Amino acid sequence: MTMWIPDLSHTSGPTYRALVDALATAIYRGELRPGAQLPTHRLMADLLGVNVSTVTRAYREAARRHLIGGETGRGTYVLGHADSVNLFALPDRDNRRLIDLSVNTPAYSHQDHDLEQSLADLQTRSETGRLLQYQSEGDWLVYRAAAAQWLSMRGLNPDPSQIVLCCGAQHAVASALASECSRGDNVLVESYTYPGMHALARQQGLHLHTLPMDRAGVLPDALDAAFHSGLAKVAVLMPTLQNPTTISMPLARRKAIADVLRKRKGLVIEEDVYGYLPCDFLPPLAALAPEQVRYVTSLSKSVAPGLRIGFLYDATARQQDLIDQFHTTSWLVNPLMARIASEWIHSGIAERRLAWQRKALQRRNLTLAQTLPTCSLNQPPESPHAWIELPSGQDANVFCDKARREGLVLTPASVFATNRQLGNQYVRLCLGAASSTGELKTALKTLCSLLKQ
Repeated sequence: MTMWIPDLSHTSGPTYRALVDALATAIYRGELRPGAQLPTHRLMADLLGVNVSTVTRAYREAARRHLIGGETGRGTYVLGHADSVNLFALPDRDNRRLIDLSVNTPAYSHQDHDLEQSLADLQTRSETGRLLQYQSEGDWLVYRAAAAQWLSMRGLNPDPSQIVLCCGAQHAVASALASECSRGDNVLVESYTYPGMHALARQQGLHLHTLPMDRAGVLPDALDAAFHSGLAKVAVLMPTLQNPTTISMPLARRKAIADVLRKRKGLVIEEDVYGYLPCDFLPPLAALAPEQVRYVTSLSKSVAPGLRIGFLYDATARQQDLIDQFHTTSWLVNPLMARIASEWIHSGIAERRLAWQRKALQRRNLTLAQTLPTCSLNQPPESPHAWIELPSGQDANVFCDKARREGLVLTPASVFATNRQLGNQYVRLCLGAASSTGELKTALKTLCSLLKQ
């Protein structure tokens, strides 16, 4: 097995910290697998041209983060528990000392009885037992018709047969990638992209390539050049409230991207899970270039994450392809959750819950603006997360460690970066993750104090 030797030539700050970050990145990207043995302290020091004490300090910090472990006589091994993996877990609600704003979960109402009422209604109609059976073609048609109604709120007009039901947006993106890509293919993504995309790339053996961005999103010329050169045939983009940067493409940029897609016959998998949150409507790419876009959304960020219902819309899919995707994808969807989701959409409960979520995020964004008026980008008032630029010279990993010691959990830019040269001067905080506006205010006061240090 080839020995892992990190490249620290493009890093800044303390060398030991750069080595820890390189370890975390290599584990996160699958370059270092759980169980892989690392060079000894002395050998690593010789390979990097640094003091043994520097490597010792780095290994000690990596062990504290649960990235590596060691046993006397056996050496140092990768545990595989990079910090980024924790983003797929819920905050520890029982840890009263920490305010965890690292997980992008929606705001939660403590007076939420919708599921309780819906289950009671199903029992009253004596329909719960049938949901334990295989669903009929008519049942699935009802669920897909509800999905089409939900997508119509984004200016789309799909035939229900063109929609594949999924277990959330991550499942939908995975299904789209599996249909359009082969192992070893390149996929274009935004310079900072959500952790789930990194996980899917590792799982499916895909290589992520960065598309540069400005304050309006991905640069059309960069997308055009990538398609024209044959670097990749598929891009995964999040035009609305991009995670983590909060950028929403203005209409002109969306039209420019759509022009590139038509010109180069390129394909975009559009991740629109946050697209329902902004009150100011902007059409998705799927409405501007339907033949070049596979549209993905879910109810997780706008209605209820526990429903685990997502939608994949392909306006160009052949009937046989849709039948195949039904058997490999929709068949995995829980009938009880699909039934509740469809009833909530048809009855207006889903839209009411969306309206509540918008208002909750507006209040939280107002609290953010009042506490940190100059630190975040000019994001929509319904943004579920914020992308905070740190004062010049500060490293996000160091800052997040400091914040955690003060009881605040944030996520550094390195977790989202698709290129190590991008820099690590941002942190993401998730506004919906706080248990209340009051808890968010407490967290933001701590953050404000840390930024002034």
